[in-house]
Amino acid sequence: MWALRCPTLQVMRSALILLAALFAVVAPSTAAPAAAEPAALPDLRGYTSVAPDGFVSGNEAYFETPDGLLCAIQPDRGTAGCDGRLPGTPAGVNEIALSADANTRGLRETINPSFVKVSGDAARVLREGQKIAFGDFECGVGTDQLTICTKGQPVAQWMIVSPARSSIGPATAGLPNGFPDPNDFVGTDETYIVGTGAKNLFPIFVVDGGLTCSIMVFSGGEIGCDGVLPHVAGAENEVFTQLPGPSGIRRTDDPKFDTPAYPGLIKQLPVGYRVHGVGSTCMAITGGVACVGTLAGSVQGFEVSPAGVTTFGGTPTLPAPPP
Repeated sequence: MWALRCPTLQVMRSALILLAALFAVVAPSTAAPAAAEPAALPDLRGYTSVAPDGFVSGNEAYFETPDGLLCAIQPDRGTAGCDGRLPGTPAGVNEIALSADANTRGLRETINPSFVKVSGDAARVLREGQKIAFGDFECGVGTDQLTICTKGQPVAQWMIVSPARSSIGPATAGLPNGFPDPNDFVGTDETYIVGTGAKNLFPIFVVDGGLTCSIMVFSGGEIGCDGVLPHVAGAENEVFTQLPGPSGIRRTDDPKFDTPAYPGLIKQLPVGYRVHGVGSTCMAITGGVACVGTLAGSVQGFEVSPAGVTTFGGTPTLPAPPP
């Protein structure tokens, strides 16, 4: 259950949803892919199996799709994916990865492709209607720029590339209903670490709406943002989630998330993009940010949007003892 921080949040959300629906009729959307429906579990049973021998190089299998994507299955790394201009994604997105590692899976914008065959002959083309199985992965090519990869039997993870939508599944576990899913946001090669120094470990960044945020997590820690929080009842100017600990908002004269450890430029995290820390992810949404962290299986986080501030998970904040 969301912990609502503003008593008028539900009314404002309803009004915003109505306005958004009316506006969408006359203008294209530039919003981040918040709370998108997860990709459906694909079915490769109708595809024709081909022997992987002609696709294998070392302990990896490489193939090209008819529409020019360069793909690979890499069992030793526990990953599969494709590089190239991905249909159904924003301009600049050029990689999709199926992986258990939250830092590398999903959509990416990168200058370091992971799935391109770098030696020997060019990768063979996997034709429409064909599939190959290698390790515990299976990949197939359908019609109309459709490429699918699955992992496990029964299928535990999957990747779909298509003009309608390119994405991975299943949805990230532990998130509240309607909370943005990191799977739907774009990762990059950028670390968002500011300056240079021996103790410079944590990303710090600015998001749409003006908040400055940081992921200060190692074996535990805190994620948070400083700045003007929309529609809060008091003068709170900091939102946070502690790992382990509570999630909430507070008033402070000594903000801890807007000052880098070393001098340098604090970069903007573009809407629709994500940045990772240890067991943690922040996503830039229109007018704000959504951050989530996991420690010892417990998932917690917060979202700041033009509609208000919400938090979830974490231990409850205890009231201060009486004087």
